[in-house]
Amino acid sequence: MKQINSRLRSRKAMSLTEIIMAMALLATAFIPIVGVMGTSMKATDKDDRTIKAVNLCQEKLNQALQFPFGILEPGPNGTKTYGDGGSIQELNSSGASSKIVLRLGPDDIDGFAYKAVLTVTDRPGTFNVPMYDPFQKAQNPADPTKWGWSSEVRPYAGMFFQYTMTVTWRDKGDTKDKQYTLSSFKSRVRDTK
Repeated sequence: MKQINSRLRSRKAMSLTEIIMAMALLATAFIPIVGVMGTSMKATDKDDRTIKAVNLCQEKLNQALQFPFGILEPGPNGTKTYGDGGSIQELNSSGASSKIVLRLGPDDIDGFAYKAVLTVTDRPGTFNVPMYDPFQKAQNPADPTKWGWSSEVRPYAGMFFQYTMTVTWRDKGDTKDKQYTLSSFKSRVRDTK
């Protein structure tokens, strides 16, 4: 009877070797999990910087579109870039109700430098103007194809601009800049001539 009791007692307890083996097995299982968490945190940080660049780009493009047409003009070759230098460039416009300020160049957000550049490009084109000559209808009343409709092609320039805002930044450890670009268009609504 004493032998049975001693066998039962020895089976209830765990040896120190078994405990060490179990801890080693758990530690080995957690190493990949901790590695995945570290990689996930780095990816989250990069995504956060991308989101900040997207928001900055949208904000600055919206500010540029608030300027009255013609203040931010393309250069003589049809394109002009604002904020391309290494320093900060501020563009000001005082309208009837408020003053608009667009700050371009490097911005420091959470320890990262985001550089905003605005490019304004003239987009010339042509449009067709249907012309009608009423005297042609009187000469050919039976043939509608000869009633005097003609199409005149008229070119335009300086009436339709493309605004392209580009924000560049560099993540830690990267050698190449990343960029995010948004474009929008602005046109002269009425003829000022």
